[in-house]
Amino acid sequence: MTDRLWDSLDLPAPLVPFEQTFEGFLGLEWLELSPRSAHVRFEVRDDLKQPLGLLHGGIYCSVAETVASVATVRAVWREDRTGSGMSNSASFLRPITEGLVDVRARARHCGEREWFWGIEFCDEAQRRCALVDVTIAVRPFRWPPR
Repeated sequence: MTDRLWDSLDLPAPLVPFEQTFEGFLGLEWLELSPRSAHVRFEVRDDLKQPLGLLHGGIYCSVAETVASVATVRAVWREDRTGSGMSNSASFLRPITEGLVDVRARARHCGEREWFWGIEFCDEAQRRCALVDVTIAVRPFRWPPR
């Protein structure tokens, strides 16, 4: 994602240039972003793998929290609120070693102080490979921060 794409997603301006952030490193391609769902994909690269050649479990958690955070912030930031990761829990069903990873997130609950997301990771054959549940804390915040 570039800063231009970030702008097109109707999000607050990044405080750090996007390409210098962890989200920039992940290389997510945003396919859909709505107030209650998101769809991204990314390519498996060697720098995202653990030593045995599998996509690292931490990448699933990082991508899930990134997608849930971005989707939540997009829905609440114009109300002077922000969202940030509070917890996440992953279940790994089958390994991914190469190709594109398809990620779909769905908001399961959108409360005043917490949003709960379910994120599903599939390989190129559309086999379910991981499930991650993410809780995003929603709190007051001024854009831009002072």
